[in-house]
Amino acid sequence: MTHEELRELLAAHALDTLGPEEVRELEAHLPTCETCRRELAVLREVAGDLATGVPLVSPPPALRDRILDAVAPRPRVVALPRIWSPRLLSRGLAAAAVLVVILVGLNVSLNRQVAKLSRDNQAMNQQLAAINDRLGAQERVLALLANPASRTTPLAGSVQASVRFVYHPATRQGALVVSDLRDPGAEFVYQLWLVAGQEPQSVGVFRPVQGRPIIVPVTADFSRYQVVAISVERGPSGVSRPSAAPILAGTL
Repeated sequence: MTHEELRELLAAHALDTLGPEEVRELEAHLPTCETCRRELAVLREVAGDLATGVPLVSPPPALRDRILDAVAPRPRVVALPRIWSPRLLSRGLAAAAVLVVILVGLNVSLNRQVAKLSRDNQAMNQQLAAINDRLGAQERVLALLANPASRTTPLAGSVQASVRFVYHPATRQGALVVSDLRDPGAEFVYQLWLVAGQEPQSVGVFRPVQGRPIIVPVTADFSRYQVVAISVERGPSGVSRPSAAPILAGTL
């Protein structure tokens, strides 16, 4: 945080309403900033005064007599309420002003906490959406692999690996199933293509994981394509057209 952002937290800190992360950041800043240390000391002193209240004092006897003399007749002895002394009244007004500052600081702190919770909630919703998308894709792939009407095309070429493409023309669902494919290098990825005539269309990129099969879901109108192929391209997102001949290919 900047110095001004940390300074805005002083009032809330004086009331012990900051979160642990904000406390740690502010406490790390205080040893390096005399201005913030002085301001925090004043805020804590006034917060203490507000917590215990400003003491009341009894009026002087002369004031009491003057008021009683102005009352005629005297039906009974009237006990006057305690009043503020000018000094304490001034102090009370100052305390009220500082209370406003504290409340403003507290509001800033609460708004930040609400904003952080909102960001965290948004990030969590995005993660849940991504997880649901992956689960949906996995369910579609499992249904595809279990469907006896699905077609399977093995891919062969210049490298040794177990690679096949499974697809169902009617549902337009497909999946590349890869195992034992070597690592293409830190700066490279494998890119999957569907080829119609001389026009290749990218349908995904992937990197192998040692000891685990890779499944790349694909949705397409497979009746338009004649070939499925894999090339090695620069990562992480691949290219718009193959930069070299495919290392593996199969006929749809």
